[in-house]
Amino acid sequence: MLIDAHCHAHALDEEVLRRIEDKMIVIAVSEDLESSLKTLSLTEKFENIMPFIGVHPWSLEEITPQEIDEVAALIERREDVKGIGEVGLDGRRRNRERQMEVFRIFCRLSVEYALPMNIHARDAWREVLEVLRRMDVESALIHWFNGPLEILEEIRESGYMITINPAAKIQPRHREVIEEAPIDMILTESDGPYEYRGLSLRPDMVEDLVKLIAEVKGMRVEDVEEAIEFNFRRLFR
Repeated sequence: MLIDAHCHAHALDEEVLRRIEDKMIVIAVSEDLESSLKTLSLTEKFENIMPFIGVHPWSLEEITPQEIDEVAALIERREDVKGIGEVGLDGRRRNRERQMEVFRIFCRLSVEYALPMNIHARDAWREVLEVLRRMDVESALIHWFNGPLEILEEIRESGYMITINPAAKIQPRHREVIEEAPIDMILTESDGPYEYRGLSLRPDMVEDLVKLIAEVKGMRVEDVEEAIEFNFRRLFR
């Protein structure tokens, strides 16, 4: 099976899901209360969806404290929640105290309910890693990693993983990450429906992404697929 380890629920209409449901497992991530509820609703129709719910750091300027509490309550009471995300820190946003407060809430829930985390860490790579370690989060992936190459081994030693995105086709730094990161810490993602430098990211781009990873790392496509599927299962312990 192919793995899309980070795709937003609003990218997953029924036409897209019918096209991929027999060949791909998708971690559907959320940004706020409304999208968390939508993500959970997808699992009622599609068995290949793994619902992750949370509050994105970009959403913190609009979301109310009550809505954050409601997302946390969903995690606490619903057994169909498979993970927490998209949550994290963004170094380009100014509300860092608020970001940290909310990120720590979700880290605590991850530990309490033994749920993996799907994390946004743009320009806050080391800070995110330090919080995860300090709060004893066991399972996490840092999505679309293009941070300092020197912390890759620290991420790996902590038991965490990163995702590689189809943007690696045109983003040199992301390609460097493919070269540097051991295959046993890599998952694939689309981050659909994000638009990046003319690329409209979609789940069906993951198949070509696997081929790119195989090419860069000098591996067989089949071996890359097998390794990524194994990593995916490790994410859920």
